Amino acid sequence: MSRKGLIFWLVFLPTIGLFYGSLYLALLLRYHGVVPPGIWLAHLRPFSLIFLFWLGVLFIHGLFEVQALRRYTSLLFNLISAMAVNFLVAVFYFYAQPSLILTPRRTLVILVSVSFVLLLAWYLIIKYAFKNRLTEGVYLFSFNNELRELEQAVAEHSYLGYRVLGHLNQQTLPAAGFDKNVGIILPDNLQSSPEVAERFYQLRTHGVKFYNHKDFYEQLLRRVYLSQLNEVWFLENINYREKRFYNIIKRLTDVLVALIAGLVFVVTWPVAALLIKLTSRGSIFFVQERVGKDGQIFKVYKYRTMNSWSATNTWTSVNDPRITRVGKFMRKSRLDELPQFINLLFGNMSLVGPRPEQPHIVEELKKQIPFYDERHLVKPGLTGWAQINNIYAASLEETKLKLQYDLYYIKHRGFLFDLEIILKSIYYIFTWRGR
Repeated sequence: MSRKGLIFWLVFLPTIGLFYGSLYLALLLRYHGVVPPGIWLAHLRPFSLIFLFWLGVLFIHGLFEVQALRRYTSLLFNLISAMAVNFLVAVFYFYAQPSLILTPRRTLVILVSVSFVLLLAWYLIIKYAFKNRLTEGVYLFSFNNELRELEQAVAEHSYLGYRVLGHLNQQTLPAAGFDKNVGIILPDNLQSSPEVAERFYQLRTHGVKFYNHKDFYEQLLRRVYLSQLNEVWFLENINYREKRFYNIIKRLTDVLVALIAGLVFVVTWPVAALLIKLTSRGSIFFVQERVGKDGQIFKVYKYRTMNSWSATNTWTSVNDPRITRVGKFMRKSRLDELPQFINLLFGNMSLVGPRPEQPHIVEELKKQIPFYDERHLVKPGLTGWAQINNIYAASLEETKLKLQYDLYYIKHRGFLFDLEIILKSIYYIFTWRGR
């Protein structure tokens, strides 16, 4: 099992037990050391449902991921944020159902406090106990130093559990010694040297684990290894056939979300339109051509967030001076995206998918970035895997990085992956991330 998987289960399963343990401790404190059986059973059923929502909130906050253990400060603040949301979820549940006899005001406060303390303690125990024990040492082998980018990525993400022990080549391999439980990352062209392949084959029974460099990169960073891709990779990894059942469910979800967003749009439009008009000249809406699935051109609809006199056919940068004061708020809160419910209804966009680009930018990028057009295999989305990884295309290099995440999504697209992106997007909206 990978380090990511092990950390997930070491946090997820005990968290369930800690929630129930916290409930019992809260009742002990509430009832002065004795919990009557009837009281425990009365609390057990409603709180079991609440705990399901609580687990979802912790997931959205990334608290089941290995990254959560990287820094003490981020762990503390994420846990505080998650438990604050959990408290509000529980309050809404109980007070939105007046028919419930149970109104655990004091118990709820004690429960959230005890849960926070126990969860924080458990996280710190895991962080301390497994900080160094779950690290796997890896060697990289290449003929012409073609895996230097991967070596740098492993070093930059050491918290994910891998440590580079060295970078080998044909000249240094004969003198290298390998301990048990180390990993060796191999290139695609290993078969070009039978002697090297034979040397590694001899190590197969010595406890050495071997990785394909593309698979390792993808597993580590959850994005594809763009600089090492070729036509064969796409044929072997991308499903070019339509996923009928998946597409039907996704379309129904898009329509449902579009109807809900449309209602929100109708309610908020007068205020949004007034603020846009009062703070800058120009139209209320921003309409622009974008490239969709299979290269089809469509018009995307948004609230205008930039000055009307500024150019809108270029990338948006950090602290872009073209963005108005109201526009900055609307972008952070994602309110500028509300008019795109029209695109969802028309079917030229989906809730989840790569973000669409302008036609002239796409044509230029297709000339500069190999396989850029492959991102148009699926419908563009309101949110995407690149966006929740804080990747925004404001330069050629950022666009290449964004494409790595887009292709990863296209390769792994499915119900659970879409749900993960949606849940994390909700979290990012409430934490005001993005441009």
